[in-house]
Amino acid sequence: MHHPGPVTGQHQSPREHERGVALILGVLFTIIVVGITVAGSLILKAHQTKTKTNFVSHGQAVQFARSGMIEALGWLRKQTAQPVMAFEPQLNASAAPPILDTIEPEIGIVREFEISETIWGRYEVWKRWDADPNATRLAWRQKMQCEDISHERGNLSAGSVWRIRSIGYVFRRNDENAAFNELPNQVLGQEVLEVETRRLALQPPGQAAICIDNAANCLVRTKGKVVGGSLAAGINYGSGTTPSISGTGASVTGMPNYTVISPWDSSMTAVFGVALDELEAMADYVVTNANDFPSPIPTDTVCVAETSLTFDGSKPLRGTGVVIVVGDVTLSPGSYSSFSGLLYVQGNLTIREPTEVQGAVVVTGSVLLQGASDSVFVTYDDNILNHLRQELGTYRLASAVSRPMAQDH
Repeated sequence: MHHPGPVTGQHQSPREHERGVALILGVLFTIIVVGITVAGSLILKAHQTKTKTNFVSHGQAVQFARSGMIEALGWLRKQTAQPVMAFEPQLNASAAPPILDTIEPEIGIVREFEISETIWGRYEVWKRWDADPNATRLAWRQKMQCEDISHERGNLSAGSVWRIRSIGYVFRRNDENAAFNELPNQVLGQEVLEVETRRLALQPPGQAAICIDNAANCLVRTKGKVVGGSLAAGINYGSGTTPSISGTGASVTGMPNYTVISPWDSSMTAVFGVALDELEAMADYVVTNANDFPSPIPTDTVCVAETSLTFDGSKPLRGTGVVIVVGDVTLSPGSYSSFSGLLYVQGNLTIREPTEVQGAVVVTGSVLLQGASDSVFVTYDDNILNHLRQELGTYRLASAVSRPMAQDH
């Protein structure tokens, strides 16, 4: 029998020296994955922090500045003496009722409010005060103050146009006894917004139911009725001799029935105190497509149409407000239109039955009132016009909001 020889050693695998490599690779892979995850989390956290910081320092500051701008506009509107000649917010807690226009009357309109914990918001609208004894504050005031700029916008009466600049702040309040911008307090964000506000004049060239440039272009036909009443003329005009009144039931009445006015100015600037582009900035509705014109008109709104308009039974002219049309206006037979307010037509106006317009109409082109089985009424109404002057003739935003100091921040 064959017997194995003596055992000289154990059998060794050819890969015995690679033992533990898989474990090392697993550890390296785990480190890489964890590193990528941690790095991604840090990047995401940094992005979130940056976004939050930007929102606090810019987004919130802009909104606070906007709030100050709106409060300043409200202050101008609620003053009993119009137009406003001086921007002078008051603080008098002992008055009855208390006057709380601001918390710092030396500046103007100032408000502060808590956002969260030590983070606060603030807005300022500076008043004019040329005698401010603080030279540094005076220099800043002269850049930021709310100003009457009527003289810069043409031949307008004082108080017609105001420029409002509002400053919004976000700051950290560490010491309530220190000013918001003094250590240990810290300003985190600051923004400045600017806007212009104007009064809408609503002043037809004459006190009459219809104001037209040339009397020869005013045709009152069958059952067309123009009523001036005891306070106004039926028709006022700038040139020509007399309007044409003919047909059964056609009439023009008033004090006087019709008369020429001199000097005559039926331009938008004369009637509304602003040009078309500024009027559009102040309007509630601006349309260039006739299909977009609202029907009925929302109560006490300003509507501007840069297109000709035709009203019929499916879309009548109804509501109370101010309508300005750059183009021709046609109220078709059977529209059953009933409008109260000021209708300004830079073009030709045709009104068919049955229709009633109360307030005043200003037309630069021609006018045709034509009834048939029913009548057409254009009636002067001083109460409606005064109501619109009170509701719409007050201060309104007349420009886009801008950031005049954006480069400074």
